[in-house]
Order: sequence, then C-alpha cells, then structure tokens
Amino acid sequence: MLFDGVLTINTRRACFLVPCLASFPVLFLPAQEPAGLAAAALADSSFTWIHRAAPGFRVYFLADSYAAANQDSLLARLPPALDHARSRIRAPALDGPIDLFYLENRAQMTALIGGRATGFAQPSTRTVLLVTNPEWRGFERHEIMHVVAQDAWGRPAPGTDWLQEGLAQAADGVCAGYSNADVMLALTARHGWIPLDTMLTSFRAQPDLRAYLQAAAFVGYLLQHHGPEPLEELWRRGARPDSLIRGRPLAALERRWRGKLRPRQEVSATTLSAVESKGCG
Repeated sequence: MLFDGVLTINTRRACFLVPCLASFPVLFLPAQEPAGLAAAALADSSFTWIHRAAPGFRVYFLADSYAAANQDSLLARLPPALDHARSRIRAPALDGPIDLFYLENRAQMTALIGGRATGFAQPSTRTVLLVTNPEWRGFERHEIMHVVAQDAWGRPAPGTDWLQEGLAQAADGVCAGYSNADVMLALTARHGWIPLDTMLTSFRAQPDLRAYLQAAAFVGYLLQHHGPEPLEELWRRGARPDSLIRGRPLAALERRWRGKLRPRQEVSATTLSAVESKGCG
C-alpha cells in the first residue's frame, strides 16, 4: 500500500514510498519493518503518529504537537544531518532508513524509554527519538551520529562512553548558540577540568553538561587533526591515557589540545548560568 502526503497512524505495520522534500517520487528500496523501540512506539495506542518520509528516514510526528505543526522545516534538517554524520567519520551509507520520532516533552519520552531524556538513539534498530517544542530544539545531529557511528564501527567497547557522547555532541557542534568549546571553556573556568582518566573510566558519573561538552570538544579536535581512523580503533578496543593515536599517547594529545584552546566567543556569566540550568537546547 502506498501513501501520498500525510498518514495518521497508531498501528505497527505500514508501507511507505512517497517523499516529502521533493516534487517527484523517490523510491526507497525494500527496507525492514520498524523494529525494537520504533516498533514499540508505533504499537503504543496512547500515541498517535503522523507519518512522513525524507531521504534516509521514516519520520513520525506526534499528532497535535509543536513538531507536527512544523513538519516541513524539521524534515528539511534530517538529510543534511545524516550526510554530516557520515562525512565526519567517513561512514558508508546505512542499509535502511532511520525511524525518527518527534515528541513534545520529557514525560512522553519517559513513557517510551523508561527514563528522562530529550533525545535517545537505539542504533541496533536505527531508531531515534527527539523532544522538540518552542523552548527546546531537537538534537537530531547528535542522535543520528549515534546510529551512524555504531552502524559503521560496530558495537563500542566498554568504557567508551566519553567517545560515544563526545562524537555525537561534536556532530551537533553547538550549545545554546555557542560552540561546544566556548561553552566548555566557560564551564572549566567556573568549575575546573574533569581529569582525562576520570573521563575515560567514570564518564557517566560526571555532571552531564560538563562531561558531554569536554568530550565533544576533545573528540572534535582529534577528528580534525587525526581523522576518524584512530577514533574507530579506540571505539572498538577501548581507551587508556597511554593509548596511541598516530604514535602519540592520548594523554599527551589531550594536554596539547588544552594548551591550544582559546575561546572564539566569550560566554557571559548570565548565559552560562542559564545553560547550566536549562541545558544546550
């Protein structure tokens, strides 16, 4: 069954062919049905979804939500976000579309994943969930990178949370309109650095905002100066301060990176306090 335009669904099974971002049909090759979290979200009768399609995506907007009222602008951001993620790590094309869901608030996200978040990815099933509303932007580049990286590099080794989240936030690139590095530098001036060995071994135990941005700025530096291949090796095998990248220990590269960092734009104390309270959205 083919659908043209918008279909409101709350069932698990559907077949989609028609794009929303072009004036002519773009055929998707046969792809697997939504699986895992995507299938569960579509089967949940408490949610009603509006389905659209974009190249590389099956997209579901929660009915009567902010996202549903802004479908075209949100859809237009998705193919560039996927291209950006792939180009950052030189990843091959995905084998099928990403199932991406737009929600209105954290409570709805909690109902679907069982925890608090404004963005969530299940890379094994190419599923992404995003919260967006007038006061919070969706972090599609962040969550799409989670899917692309695991598809290209495989399941990450234990202890690579810093790399997984650093890579994803490096793909997003900004926090409250500033670069990751500029907000991170303001945070370190206020709170200090998180030591590298702590980042590598206890990332999830650190304050989220500081840890994510410090990881993002460092991973972005490593990508820029050394390319994705050494990061793929760390992803697959894990990292220690003495892990080598192009013959140099990770700890030495981190010290060099810190020494070179300079803010491009100053973040005011008032803005920084707002970011600490609300987050990067």
